[in-house]
Amino acid sequence: MIDFIVSIDERADDLDGRQSWKIHYPLSTILFLVFCCQLAGIETWTEMEDFIEMNEASFAAYVDLSDGCPSHDTLERVVSLVNPDCLKELKVRFEQSLTSLDAVHQLISVDGKTIRGNRGKNQKPVHIVTAYDGGHHLSLGQVAVDEKSNEIVAIPQLLRTIDIRKGIVTIDAMGTQTEIVDEIIKGKADYCLAVKGNQERLYEDVALYFSEAKLLEKLAQKGQYDQTIEKSRGQIETREYWISSHIKWLCQNHPKWHKLRGLGMTRNTLDKDGEISQEVRYFIFSFKPDVTTFAKCVRGHWSVESLHWLLDVVYREDYNQTLDKRAAFTLNLIRKMCLYFLKVMAFPKKDLSYRRKQRYISVRLEDYLVQLFGERG
Repeated sequence: MIDFIVSIDERADDLDGRQSWKIHYPLSTILFLVFCCQLAGIETWTEMEDFIEMNEASFAAYVDLSDGCPSHDTLERVVSLVNPDCLKELKVRFEQSLTSLDAVHQLISVDGKTIRGNRGKNQKPVHIVTAYDGGHHLSLGQVAVDEKSNEIVAIPQLLRTIDIRKGIVTIDAMGTQTEIVDEIIKGKADYCLAVKGNQERLYEDVALYFSEAKLLEKLAQKGQYDQTIEKSRGQIETREYWISSHIKWLCQNHPKWHKLRGLGMTRNTLDKDGEISQEVRYFIFSFKPDVTTFAKCVRGHWSVESLHWLLDVVYREDYNQTLDKRAAFTLNLIRKMCLYFLKVMAFPKKDLSYRRKQRYISVRLEDYLVQLFGERG
């Protein structure tokens, strides 16, 4: 983490939108303080000001607070002036240093989230599209758009900013576009994409193909079928997966889907006190047909949904009233970093919730600063 702070100082001219003669606090100082506040679960700008003042001695061991603690207005104003493109670049470099991105079959899940608290009387809320490595709990990159419908344009832009080589990119049905497939291929990665009604002809062909019961039996006999059964909270969920590499006919009908190597179907059956419900979904993919890999892609994609859920539950992001879009974007980026560290940091008890971990940090701040940044002073 200290390397990330140092890199902010090295790129201060690119990152900082302030006039140099007006600067009282280096950008790295402000971002360091905001990061620590978010790590401890401090939500609003005024609460951050109070928390910094209450822990001034601990923070002063790491940053220069000889001019006193910054006010909540200063914190919010400086964060709103940060150049988001440069900060994204530094964050990508930092997270690439935490794990090897050359791992075969690394899953990169792409999805968007609207920050509803950013909605104003005369502005739409910012919508952020994220690429997430669930296996390492890392947000690899993100871009902001004005509306969810703009995800189609944003996803190729996002994929160009990160290293996706040897990975498998998973996207929900909105991102199932031939242009996005071509961008994934250019990045030397594979894809596993959901197919729904937005690709009507493709959806109808795949659904019709898997509609024959004899075909499903044949695929199972050939080892192209898998099943898992989970019991929890008074319900039983059965997940079934089928794949097929018999796709020559599909490639002829849909030649623009490049590098297509297989089709997949999932059927989730939920038994809750005898009430049965089912959901069937269809997919196309480009990796060597393997039902285990397919199942991991389908299940793994929900890691990015879990990330978005955590942002709302742990950080109450949808209720945060930061209206400046740059500030909202930067806070979202910082919170994702915090979730990673909350996952990997050491705590005195096992199986603590994220909120309980935040309480430990807020009460024993000095101990956790040492754990993250080492002894200073």
